[in-house]
Amino acid sequence: MKISFPFLFLACVLIAGLMSLGCVSDEATLAGSTEEKTLTIAISPDIPPYILDDATSGLEVDLMQLAFPEYELNFVQLPYEDLETAIPEKKADVSVGVRQEREGEFDSIDFIAFSNVAIVKKSAGIELKRIADLGGYQVLTWQNAYLELGDGFRTMFAPGGVDHANYKEVADQQEQVADFWQADKAVIVIDQNIFNQFSQSLGYSLDDVVVFDLFPAVTNFKIAFADELLCNQFGNRLRQLCMNGDYQKLLDKYGVQLPKTPCDQPDEDN
Repeated sequence: MKISFPFLFLACVLIAGLMSLGCVSDEATLAGSTEEKTLTIAISPDIPPYILDDATSGLEVDLMQLAFPEYELNFVQLPYEDLETAIPEKKADVSVGVRQEREGEFDSIDFIAFSNVAIVKKSAGIELKRIADLGGYQVLTWQNAYLELGDGFRTMFAPGGVDHANYKEVADQQEQVADFWQADKAVIVIDQNIFNQFSQSLGYSLDDVVVFDLFPAVTNFKIAFADELLCNQFGNRLRQLCMNGDYQKLLDKYGVQLPKTPCDQPDEDN
């Protein structure tokens, strides 16, 4: 059969057009598939036992790897304050450890609950029975803690609060713990698991402190997603990890004791 030149020319144009759209090239298809399977995940600086060794291990790192085994995860460590805005500012696909839902993101069910307490040195002789007793002492916390620990704490320590001058937020929680041990009469407000691990790694004894429960039993955290389907997928995977016991295995692996976990409650409570 004889094929005319105009037909050959038209066929070549069509093939070239398909290749430019990535419809023919295997190399282009493979590159696109690889890109789709990578997630950039914003996560806090190291806070043992949750995040360890530049976000290469730790409870939260392992949890994300269990939840998304089909993805290559690229962890980017950001100060806690920046985690809250990482999704709307397009710094990451996923942001681990947020409290405030923002426009332009989809927040998961609660994935972890920190047990925040007030801790003092025994040698300081400080007694704390209520939040108001914190007045007059240097209080060391994480970024934006005044937003998360109840109305009484906010009234005292928010910008413009009566005791704000004695209030210090520290982005790096290892530095926060080190500052506490170097101060004479400071009060540190922190998750007890984080405090214990940093203190021991710095060479201090937990027998030298007194722990006070002044705050709500737990502070719940969520994971923010840029993609709603991915958010829903995480919720389903988290439920599976609870049902098959893998979530509890993570707690046991890192020696984490929590008064409440996402496995303890029905979904409607999250």
